[in-house]
Amino acid sequence: MNQIVLTRIELNSSKYIIYLELNGNRQIVNLRLSSDDSESILNNIYTARVDNIVPNINSAFVRINQDTNCYLSLNNIRNCIYTHKYSKKEGLCAGDEILVQVVKDAVKTKDYTVSTKLTLYGRYSILTTDNISISVSKKIDKTYSQEIKTLINDQYTSHEDEGYGLIIRTNAQNITHEELLSDIYELVNLYTSIKEKAAHSSIYSCVYHSPAEYILTLNSVNLSEIERIITDQPDIYALLQQYINSKYANLLSLYQDDMVKLSTLYNINSQLDKLLSKKIWLNSGANIIIEQLETLTVIDVNTAKNQSKKNNFLKINIEAAIEIIRQLKLRNISGMIIIDFINMKNDKDIETLIRTIKSQIQKEDTNCSFIDITKLGLVELTRKKTHKSLKEQLSKSITKLASGTDYKIANARYNRSSTGGGHWDYKKKLPDSWQIKYKNLQYIINYVY
Repeated sequence: MNQIVLTRIELNSSKYIIYLELNGNRQIVNLRLSSDDSESILNNIYTARVDNIVPNINSAFVRINQDTNCYLSLNNIRNCIYTHKYSKKEGLCAGDEILVQVVKDAVKTKDYTVSTKLTLYGRYSILTTDNISISVSKKIDKTYSQEIKTLINDQYTSHEDEGYGLIIRTNAQNITHEELLSDIYELVNLYTSIKEKAAHSSIYSCVYHSPAEYILTLNSVNLSEIERIITDQPDIYALLQQYINSKYANLLSLYQDDMVKLSTLYNINSQLDKLLSKKIWLNSGANIIIEQLETLTVIDVNTAKNQSKKNNFLKINIEAAIEIIRQLKLRNISGMIIIDFINMKNDKDIETLIRTIKSQIQKEDTNCSFIDITKLGLVELTRKKTHKSLKEQLSKSITKLASGTDYKIANARYNRSSTGGGHWDYKKKLPDSWQIKYKNLQYIINYVY
C-alpha cells in the first residue's frame, strides 16, 4: 500500500509545497512540486480579449489582463464560449471576448498557453467542453463502464446541448452510483455558475480559481489503494479534510512531532537531491545518464560496474527502461526524448525491450508515446508537457537570486569558463554567515548551469 506525504520545503528562499506518493519501500512513485506563493494561474479560467489572429501559424494571441499576453492555438477549436462577439464574421476574430483556461505555464520567453476547451476536475469525474460525449476510463470493467454510461445519459440528457461532456475516472470503480452522481452534479453546477458569472463580468476577470495543484493530484488518486495521507501543515490538513471523501477520512493524519521533522522522517531532501542528479545507479551496477537540454532530453544507458556477459544486456536494458519511464514522470520531463540503450543484435531481445517500454508508458498518466527505434538503436519517445519540469521549477529559485546582493554571492561561487564548464570559488568571497548555507544551494546551481 502506498503513502501520500504533503509538506512545505524551502530552497534558496523560495517556498514550495511538495506532494509525494511513496510505495511500501518508501520509493517515490509520484511527485508534484508547486509554489507556495499563490503565483500560479494554471487551470484558472478568464474572460479574455483576442488581440490578433496569426493565420500563418494558425494561432491567436489573447490577453487575460493588461500585462499578460497568452498563446492560443486555433487547431480544433470548438464549443468556444463567447462573452461578447464583436465581429459579425463567423469564427474567432480580433476583438472578440471569450472564455479561456490557462493550460500551460509561461516558460522562459514563451507566453502562457490558453485553450477554449474548459476542463473542470472532480473527485471521480471530469467535465470538459472539448468532447461532449460520455466516456469512462479504460481501466474500469467494461460491464460496469456501460452501466455508468447508461446511468449518466439518463440523468443528464441535455449535456450535448449545453456544450459539455463527462469523463469518469478510474477511482470511480469503487464508489456508489449516488456518490458518482453527486460529484457530477457539483461539476455541472460549477460549470453553469462559471458561464453565468462570465456573462456579467468585465473583461480580464478571473471567473474560476483552480484548487491547489496537490488537491488536483490527490483527486486523481484511487484512495482505496492508499494506506495513509500525512502532512505536518495544519492549513493543508484542514483543506484536505474538506476534499477527501468521508469514507477515506481515517487515512488522513496530522504529523505533530517537534523532535523529527516530517521532511527528515521521509528523507525528502535526499530524494530531491537524487532527482536533480544526472547519474542514476541501477541495482545491477549499471547506470543511466540524463542530459536535459533546451529542446530535447538525451539519456544514455551504461554497463558501468556491471560485469555481466553480453547475454545479460537485455536484463540491464529492461531494468533501465523501467527506471527511465519512472524518472521522466518524477522529473516531469517532456518534449522529445532520445534513449541510447546498450546495443543488442538479437531482434527478439530488441522486440522484448520495445514491449517493456510500451507497457511502462501505458501506466503513465501523462500522454507519452513510443515513436521509433532507429537503425543505430536509439529509442525515440515524446512526452506531453503539462507542467514545468522539476529542473525548470528549481531554476526559478536561481533566477530569484539575480536581484540585489544575493546574485553577487551566487555568482561568486560558480565561475563559468567561456569554453564551457567552470569551477567553484565560493569560500573566498562568502561571508561567514553563508558558509553553512552554500551547501544547500550548490547542487541546484550546479544542476542549472
